[in-house]
Amino acid sequence: MKVLVPVLSKDRNAEVSAEFGRAPYFAVIEGGNVEFYENPGASASGGAGVKASQFVINLGVDRIILKKPAGPNAKSALEQADVSIEIRENLKTLEELL
Repeated sequence: MKVLVPVLSKDRNAEVSAEFGRAPYFAVIEGGNVEFYENPGASASGGAGVKASQFVINLGVDRIILKKPAGPNAKSALEQADVSIEIRENLKTLEELL
């Protein structure tokens, strides 16, 4: 299972971003391995959540863990692609998931 978490830096101790569409990076966890990707939605002038969602869908992610709900358009795109969304408001660092 591929799990994605929006993060503020590209390291295993990264702080989890409170934002999805504007998070600078995504950490993808699969089988104990972590890969980092730049979020193409972070610098978008508009539609950041949808742009980020499409990138996530193209990565083949199964689940996203967020600190707060994604916007309605991003949420809709993810749900249509059968990407599950889990909210963990108290999640502080990526290391907590590893």
